[in-house]
Amino acid sequence: MTGRARRVVIALVALLALAALAGCGRNASAGVSNPTLAAGTTAAKGPTGTVAWALYRDVNSLDPAHAFDYPENTVIASMCDALQRQEPDGAIGPGLAKLTYRTPTEIVLALHPGVRFWDGRPLTSADVVYSLKRQTSPQVAGFYGTVFDRVKSIRAVGQLKVEIALRRPDYWLAGELSAMPGVIIEKHYAEQQGRAYGTPSGGAMCTGPFELKQWKPGAEVDVVANRHYWDPALRPLASEIRFEGISDTAALTAALRTGAIDGTYLTDTSNLAELRTLTNVRVYDGPSFDTDYFIVSDLKGVLGDVRVRRALSLAFNRTGYIDTVYDGAAQIPRLSVNPGTWGFARGAFRRAWDRQPIPHQNLAAARRLIRAAGANGKTIVIATCSGLASVATEANAWQAAAQSIGLDAQLHNVSPEDYIALFTDPGARKGIDAFSTTTYGDYADPAALDATYAIPHQSQNFSGYSNPRITDMLDSARAEANPRRRAELDVAAERLIMRDLPWIPVADPDTLLVLNRRLTGAPSSFAYMQAPWLARLGAAG
Repeated sequence: MTGRARRVVIALVALLALAALAGCGRNASAGVSNPTLAAGTTAAKGPTGTVAWALYRDVNSLDPAHAFDYPENTVIASMCDALQRQEPDGAIGPGLAKLTYRTPTEIVLALHPGVRFWDGRPLTSADVVYSLKRQTSPQVAGFYGTVFDRVKSIRAVGQLKVEIALRRPDYWLAGELSAMPGVIIEKHYAEQQGRAYGTPSGGAMCTGPFELKQWKPGAEVDVVANRHYWDPALRPLASEIRFEGISDTAALTAALRTGAIDGTYLTDTSNLAELRTLTNVRVYDGPSFDTDYFIVSDLKGVLGDVRVRRALSLAFNRTGYIDTVYDGAAQIPRLSVNPGTWGFARGAFRRAWDRQPIPHQNLAAARRLIRAAGANGKTIVIATCSGLASVATEANAWQAAAQSIGLDAQLHNVSPEDYIALFTDPGARKGIDAFSTTTYGDYADPAALDATYAIPHQSQNFSGYSNPRITDMLDSARAEANPRRRAELDVAAERLIMRDLPWIPVADPDTLLVLNRRLTGAPSSFAYMQAPWLARLGAAG
């Protein structure tokens, strides 16, 4: 298992550890099967002063090679630029560089002229080559090495041009270069700091709209406006953003109510219903890359029969689950990945989505499948964790669904640490048939997530699942230059995934932006995780 996969797990379980059952609030039908959520708030009217922004926990690194969770990504995205830039709607365009494919195996990066790091040094091709090669360095031990598995060489061609040679065509790489793998840091500064880069003592050096002012471990990270930012369209309107980790939902609610905190991207929905009642803040629902899954981790047992997996999917009450756990702020999945990942060829994805049936609960059909599979009374073991409230809630729901159709579903309770080990240690999964998680891809393409669990030997394929047709479709999509054709291949793979159900999609959560009414301009989409859009945050009037 790659370091990147391990980091995904730690991030997700840390998030789940904070979550608790939400009370019933907004009806689930408000969010179900609605893939047309607004990606942004209204434009700001003018500048504002210091903004206090909450994260669900304290930041532990400002190194893009070691960032794979909400706090780190949110802060780094406000400070650092990637070679490509994700728009709020998921589209990808030029960031620090204009990217072109000279041939299917040759990428040219033409750097934007006049870009400077916070210390005044100019951005050059040497910084780009250093940053990209650093992502694959064993000494750095970052999380994104596999992103570059088709790269043969990266070389500077003059001061403002970089060429990437590929072993095989790779049109996913452009998307990855809009996310943490494509973030550029200053070579001179990073070499001076060595292993301390991205730590409280080593700091960071980037080109973004906010620059690091101070990092008080366990307290806050302060960033101030870079008044010389190279992109005039994203010159920051806030003079300073103070990022604070607040793990307790009651404390967060109180801070938002009093104005001690101005905004947050919500990762725990247990206080969502209450937040919607506050008069001084507004909650925005937007598109997301997140999907909540039931992971089938053992295909050698009862769940190796696809009829049993389909029966379980039919038995699960997604509407009730979304209403209870997400307070309605999620959609029922028609395809394998959240519609917020439609960053290109949206018409093709939308047509495919509309043609797919909504997975409604159908116990009679589920019981027929169980009988046909000869699985009545057979045992499945679902991992749970009483110390992780959302994990326990979902496991209980799956146990009830399985028992309602004739399976003997048993829960295996583990500690939070051992639950993490399910994702990192094959031995920990021994005797476990399934467990739950919420996860996301790096950029707006369903394949960015599907590939991690539906292709053999990839980072989240825990069961050894293999369908050569899906593998061929995703490999073809990766090598396909035409966006529409790439989307069609994605959709074809998604349909097969929904038929085979190597993982069972449960819910597509929304991005939830909570913002003081005196402020506006921030995206209400997953772009906050990868792009510098907090620069648009400003006064509402």
